[in-house]
Amino acid sequence: MQITQGVSVGLAALKRNKLRSVLTTLGIIIGIAAVVAVVSVGGGAEHLMLAELERIGGAGMIVCFRKEAFRREDGSYVENKHPEYIEYEDLDFLLENCPSLKSATALSEMSFTVSRKNVNQSLQVLGVTPFYEEVNNWYIQAGRFITQSDIERREPVCVIGSEVQKDIFEMADPIGLELKINTERFTVVGVMEEKGNSMASEGWDNRVIIPLTTMGIRFIGQWKGWIYLWAQAESYEKVEQAVAEIKVAMRQQHGDEKYFDFFTAKEIIKQVGNVSRIVQILLGGVASVALFVGGIGIMNIMLVSVTERTREIGLRKALGARRRDILIQFLIEAIVLSICGGLIGIFIGSSLASVSGLVISKLMKASWPAVVSAQAALVAFSVSGLIGIFFGLYPANKAAGLTPTEALRHE
Repeated sequence: MQITQGVSVGLAALKRNKLRSVLTTLGIIIGIAAVVAVVSVGGGAEHLMLAELERIGGAGMIVCFRKEAFRREDGSYVENKHPEYIEYEDLDFLLENCPSLKSATALSEMSFTVSRKNVNQSLQVLGVTPFYEEVNNWYIQAGRFITQSDIERREPVCVIGSEVQKDIFEMADPIGLELKINTERFTVVGVMEEKGNSMASEGWDNRVIIPLTTMGIRFIGQWKGWIYLWAQAESYEKVEQAVAEIKVAMRQQHGDEKYFDFFTAKEIIKQVGNVSRIVQILLGGVASVALFVGGIGIMNIMLVSVTERTREIGLRKALGARRRDILIQFLIEAIVLSICGGLIGIFIGSSLASVSGLVISKLMKASWPAVVSAQAALVAFSVSGLIGIFFGLYPANKAAGLTPTEALRHE
């Protein structure tokens, strides 16, 4: 018997028992659908984190800051006694000596009372340098941003977020108007584009941005340790190289890089990816139980089919069918059942993943993508085929082992 003939005979047998065939595939459908849905929704976590990081500058983000004043040692806090602090001059040195950096900014942030007329709010005020826009992927919408001239002259100018414009200026054009930060007067020179609230950028639209040097002279004074560096590597692949270059630069500037900590977005992505994969494996393992149950269902129904068609098997063998022909016929039936269930399961699982992604996005107020990769679908399809082979092999072998005389005598 040729393979094509075996397929046609197997399909004909399945068509004679449509309801039974459909019920048999339910276990495979549920198992594949559950695995595809779980893996797809779980894979969305890493993509969500990448999207969120892109909102605040991208996966090449690197932050350099002075080590905390205290460290935990043997259950108690010990003071970190060292005289080194990040200075504004470090920024220029990094930009000149770290070729793997695309851009960098010196940064400081503190909470101050921001007021105008009878409106008072406690807002986050950032002291920045001109590259802040590029580093954080946050650009001006109206007016202009902080310039190098503002930095050098310590100008009392500021750029505000869209929510500050809405709350303090009541959506009026704020360019050229004044507001107070604590008791200091600042002229608004620009409005940032709306960032929106998400996991990574929540509250950004309520920020006020001023020149870093202006913050230093008007609010900080002689206090040290208030600056940190925020940089972007040229690419995701060059993050480690960029960090190594920054460490060398800080060693040249301060004698040793041990006084500073370095944090990268790549570390977050790796951690989220690891957690996501662990969750996917655990949940996928639980969902795979349904696949095993579905496989047992296929074996059970194929054994019943062998019993019901014993005389048919005997007749085929009497007419010249070989053991291999009978084996292929019943094995094809099992594989067809399993693969059909797998294809339906992939479709249902993909749909469930999309719906689940939408529900999670609404609950978390963030865009959670359900990533159904072609690789995951191919694996699911292959698994369904292997289940058909594994659980169909015993019934097929049993049918192929019957002798013609024994099968024809069967009642």
